[in-house]
Amino acid sequence: MKKTFIVGVAVCLCCSMFLGVACAKKAASASEAIQSSQSLKTVEEKVNYLMKQAEAFYSSKEFQQAVDIAQYVLTNLDKDSQSAKGLIERAKNELQAAAQKAVGDVSNKIFGQ
Repeated sequence: MKKTFIVGVAVCLCCSMFLGVACAKKAASASEAIQSSQSLKTVEEKVNYLMKQAEAFYSSKEFQQAVDIAQYVLTNLDKDSQSAKGLIERAKNELQAAAQKAVGDVSNKIFGQ
């Protein structure tokens, strides 16, 4: 009886871990992530889900998608979210650095440097 209970608990834990990983999959776009968040019940759940999605986009260097999600969080869910504000700052810095690099690359091609 004790072994059956322990095995049952272990199976439940494994299933919950699997479902947690499956739910954490990165959305295809910011709009898809925002749409998916609508099914969550509380504002806190929505913010947590969306910020995880924003971090996933940031990690995969999809900075504009990350900014779009974080901006949605600030505009529609939590105007004081420090994690959203911080992510926007980091992503905008990355976008600015990429733009400066692109300008430098074009300049080098034009002027042959």
